[in-house]
Amino acid sequence: MTADERQTIENILGPQIADCLAPNIVTLAADAAIPINRDVLVNLTKGSAGAYTLAVPGAGNIGRRIVLMIGTDFAHVVTAASTSVNDGTTGGHGTLTGPAFIGGTLTLVARTAALWQVRSNQLWVIT
Repeated sequence: MTADERQTIENILGPQIADCLAPNIVTLAADAAIPINRDVLVNLTKGSAGAYTLAVPGAGNIGRRIVLMIGTDFAHVVTAASTSVNDGTTGGHGTLTGPAFIGGTLTLVARTAALWQVRSNQLWVIT
């Protein structure tokens, strides 16, 4: 589905329904901030090791879901603000490193205004 087709669905049915029918997909081909303003699948496609940032969710984004997907054969690093990622181990973490091959995914859900929770992890290293 093209971005225009998705926008048409959103205009007619609203953003919540559009997210269910056609999730937002954002491709980042350069170092950048991960968008957190809506549920999104972020395809990391920089042609060398990428450096991305992830802000804390904020009160308006509690429940937000972000899926990070490696789209090139390079290790991409996402630096999370103030060790705001919990993965079920002791303490918060701030460095998320994807595998150096296509397909590794990491799903995060905003648990609070200040914390992301790892929902699923396929081959990412979280420190």
